[in-house]
This record gives sequence, C-alpha cells and structure tokens, in this order.
Amino acid sequence: MRIKEAYQVTIAMNDEKTRKREIEGLMEAMNAYGLAEGYILTMEEKEELEIDGKQVHVLPTWEWMLREK
Repeated sequence: MRIKEAYQVTIAMNDEKTRKREIEGLMEAMNAYGLAEGYILTMEEKEELEIDGKQVHVLPTWEWMLREK
C-alpha cells in the first residue's frame, strides 16, 4: 500500500502554538512519505502555503468534503 495524501485536523490555527504544531506534523508526514502536498482541515480557515517547496492546503472541512476529485 502506498500513502498518497497526508492530513492534519484542527478546529482553528489562530493560536501560534497550534499553527506550528499542525504544520510541523503535516510536514513530517509529507517528508516521510515523499508527498508534495498535504491538507490541514479546520472549521473556517482557508489558506495556501508553500513550505520547503511543498504545498499545504488549509481548508474548512466542509469545503474539503465538497471538492471534486
């Protein structure tokens, strides 16, 4: 089995400690499995980040659930 996607889930990322924890956890998984992008699912926040050449998509959970694959 090959890991194709990595996710972190949090209610909000407005607290700096939470933001750091969620991003670092996601980046660790992305690096471990050779992934170029990952997702952080939140209640309301939406943001696109590029960290070390990798894409981090911060999305409200409802929007992620409605996206087309």
